[in-house]
This record gives sequence, C-alpha cells and structure tokens, in this order.
Amino acid sequence: MKAEQRKEIETNSLVLAVQRLRKHTTGRTLYYVIGTLALVVGVILVWNYFSGQSKKARDAVLIQLASADTPEKLKQGMEDHRGTIYGSLFKLHLARHLLLNEGLPRLGTDSGVTRNQAAQAVEDARKYFLELTTELKEKEEPALVQESWLGAAQAEEALVGLPGADGATDSRGNVDKAVDYYEKAGAIFPDTEFSKRYKARAEKLKANKDQFIKDQKTIYKEREFNPFSGPPIGPGKTNPLDFGGPPIPGLPKVDTPGGPLAPPTPSPAPAPAKTPEPKPADPPKGPDPKAK
Repeated sequence: MKAEQRKEIETNSLVLAVQRLRKHTTGRTLYYVIGTLALVVGVILVWNYFSGQSKKARDAVLIQLASADTPEKLKQGMEDHRGTIYGSLFKLHLARHLLLNEGLPRLGTDSGVTRNQAAQAVEDARKYFLELTTELKEKEEPALVQESWLGAAQAEEALVGLPGADGATDSRGNVDKAVDYYEKAGAIFPDTEFSKRYKARAEKLKANKDQFIKDQKTIYKEREFNPFSGPPIGPGKTNPLDFGGPPIPGLPKVDTPGGPLAPPTPSPAPAPAKTPEPKPADPPKGPDPKAK
C-alpha cells in the first residue's frame, strides 16, 4: 500500500513539473528557445561547410606540392602560397633540389661553365635555407628548422675555397658561418645522435680551419685541359699525341720520322693515261644487187 502511494506521489510530481515547464515556455520564452536552437544548428552547419572547404583547399595544395617535379613548378607554388606554411614547404623542396641535385654533384667538374652553374645553385639553396630558419617557428616545426640550418651549413661548407664569378679571388663560402650553422642545427634535439654528429662536424671544422680552406682551394683550383697540348715540338720528339705519361703496356711507342710536324712524304704522281689509237675506217660498201 505504501508503494502504491509512493508511486502516485512521484507521478503527480512529474505532472506538476511538466505543467510548470509548459507554463514558463509559453509566449516569448518559447521563441527564445527555438531561436537559440536554430542559431546553434546554423553555426554547426556553417562550421562544417567551411571545414570541408578548408580540407579541400589543403588537399589541393598537397597534390600540387607532390606533383611539383621541376624547379619552375616549385617556384610557382612558393609564390602562390607565400606567407603560409605551404609556401615554406615549397621553398624547402626547392632548396633541397638545388643543393642535392643541381649543386653538390656538379661542383667538382672541370668545366668552368658547369661549375659556375652548380655554384649558383648552391648559393640559391643557401639563401632559401636561411630564409626558412626565420619563416618557420622552432617551437612548432623544430625538425624543419633543424633541416634548414643543416642545409645552410652544407651549402656554406661546399662553397669554401671556391672563387667568385668572373675570376674573383674571394671565396664564396665562409668556414666560420658553416661552423655557426652546424652548431645551431645541433642545438635542436641535442640528445639525438644526428644532432651530436652536427656538433662534431662543427668542432672538426673549427679545429682544422686553415687546413680545410687550403684543401678546398686545391680542389677548386683551375685545371686547364687542352687535348692538343703535348711535349715540346722539335726534332727527335715523339708524336704530338704522346702527352708524356707512362707508356701503356702492350702498345709500342711510335716516333714520327723527322719530328712530329715533319711534312708528309709526297706520293708518286700517277702515270698519264694513254690516248687510245683510232680504229681504221671500214671500206664503203657497193650497191646491193638484190635491191636492183
């Protein structure tokens, strides 16, 4: 009996609560509630729309970055998204390409034109890497900032001892700057093995600075190559294609008679052609008797 009374009391209380709510939500209050709900739903829909558009734009930029396989495309993407993280990513890819593909592999060539082009590519890569160290924030993108310092250090180190353009004697790179860049790269993630290697490289360059500069200048010393320059020409010298190197096993050393530039022996003149004798003329034939 008591349970039935308790249940009846709870039911009456629920009914009273619903009645009070209906009483308070009538009139202007009801409009407020409906308007608030509509506003919340509208905000959610707008947020979902712009979030989807932003995702589509981000995906389009990433596709553009993945398909940028030439320096021209990377430069175009860098200009299209300048001032954003995507523009910095395009610049980072461009700096990598200039340093690792067009710069370092061709710096040791004997061709002056090719070497100047490679040196310009390394200088451009160094400039882009240094710009990225200020564009990117170390707290947000520490790995990219470290790579930028490392790329600048490698470019600076490679240019040490390389003369400037147009035969200038000054070096395009500076050892002290390379040491500074390596130290800044090693200061990020200092407990990792690769950061310790960057610091060790900085210490090695600092300890062997003079010798390193000397070695670099020796590497980049102009090497003139003339395929027709050989030993001095004169009587009794070897042929002009002998460059003075050690003889090749199995091949005899050939000397030209009378010196390398001796005039060639004139070949005998060909015998004059004989004029054919004329054949005797055939005797004239008489009239044909059958024709009469």
